[in-house]
Amino acid sequence: MLAAFAGRVPYQVAFVVRDLERAVHDLDALVGAGPWRGYVFDPEMTEGLEYHGRRADWSARVALNDHRPQYELIEPLVGPNIYSDWLDAHGEGLHHVGYVVASIHEATAQMTAAGHPVIQRGHSFGADRDGAFAYFDTAEALGCILEAVEPPDRMPDPSFTL
Repeated sequence: MLAAFAGRVPYQVAFVVRDLERAVHDLDALVGAGPWRGYVFDPEMTEGLEYHGRRADWSARVALNDHRPQYELIEPLVGPNIYSDWLDAHGEGLHHVGYVVASIHEATAQMTAAGHPVIQRGHSFGADRDGAFAYFDTAEALGCILEAVEPPDRMPDPSFTL
């Protein structure tokens, strides 16, 4: 068991989708998950975007709610990214489970040492340019990806609402 995730309850359950508005409607109809805040994660909102260890200018529309665990719906837009990869390989559905960690750096070191390297990451997406995330290559071991998140103190105002 890795200390970065030991004893922690999932913070977030995320799904990749092709149509964000449809997915919000469908999830709301099933579990009443709203209200939703929408963001465009891209180089303007998020610094240090990487994909497989290289700088990548990907973007995705994201809808978040305030439940715990939080639901996240992700519609990839452009650039090489793990969301498009997942859609191509698996179709729409569960993509990752996110956990709050005290340190992205420590979580990354532990996961990498355990054979699960970072496949995508970014930072400074909060209103005060704080916050960080890293996705780890756990699909073969778990059937989904694990994400470590250092949440920002506060998110910026939403780009859109659904």
